[in-house]
Amino acid sequence: MSEIGSLAGEGVVVRATGEAACAELRPVRSRIPSLYADPLAWLVVDAVEDALSTCSDELYEARDDVAVILISPLCTLLTMEAVARAAPGGRVSPLRFAGASPGGGGSLTCVARGFRGPSLTLATHPDRGLPVARTLVRSWLRSGQAAYAVVSAHEATAEGGHRVRCGVLAPEPGR
Repeated sequence: MSEIGSLAGEGVVVRATGEAACAELRPVRSRIPSLYADPLAWLVVDAVEDALSTCSDELYEARDDVAVILISPLCTLLTMEAVARAAPGGRVSPLRFAGASPGGGGSLTCVARGFRGPSLTLATHPDRGLPVARTLVRSWLRSGQAAYAVVSAHEATAEGGHRVRCGVLAPEPGR
């Protein structure tokens, strides 16, 4: 997997990193009332929480200006499949329907942490998505569109599990 550290350089530093992994993506009981989110979205939140364990106060104070990017070839496929299976029966859960949006994998982080900066989901493998994320993050940080960026990259493991690696990026001090 391309590394989150590859996002640093040219005026951008990695302030913190985090990781979360699981053997299998399974439905998760929501930690937020009246909210359904795809299992991958919860794994992303776990990776972000791991990264924020060292810098959450800074990001909380700047939450209106924290950008979020998720890179995943899977996105919310599990929920999309569940909605597709339920549709012929004539009853689709409105919560699951909303949770099937490909952007849901990254937007749960925004909901859970109150981040309101730019957000984007790149539906591709991290090897292809990280260079795009690097360009976006540098632009957002340089232009002032974001004070920080949280970038998460998901991939399936060789054993069939799932891993999300996350980085918190900021402008290099003095820039």
